[in-house]
Amino acid sequence: MKKIMLALSLVEILISGAASAQVTNSQERFQDFFATAGYGTAFGAALGAATLPFQENPEKHLRSVAIGASIGFFAGSLLGSYVIFMPSVAESTPESHSPKLTVTPLFDRKGERIQGIQSSWQIAQF
Repeated sequence: MKKIMLALSLVEILISGAASAQVTNSQERFQDFFATAGYGTAFGAALGAATLPFQENPEKHLRSVAIGASIGFFAGSLLGSYVIFMPSVAESTPESHSPKLTVTPLFDRKGERIQGIQSSWQIAQF
């Protein structure tokens, strides 16, 4: 139990440290944009491929892989745009906060076993 808690705490520390890193120049920003779009494309293609086993004739539905990749590319591009423009918005406000990612374990009522993991990501504060 202590090992699991230690591992989850370590993951949270590593992720929060990566989320607070500042991107300084435009070349790094565009690299982040293209990386995010690429990961979105790969994730979308994987989701499209994951639908194939549920089809009667998977070889006739290979188009769903391309559709998933396209949707993933657009979603990754939107997220990448947000990521590269967010620092400029945060720098212009006096009270800027970096996005916070929190990962916490969920225990049963007795507190003996882990039932799951809960995560939250705060991207805006009003």
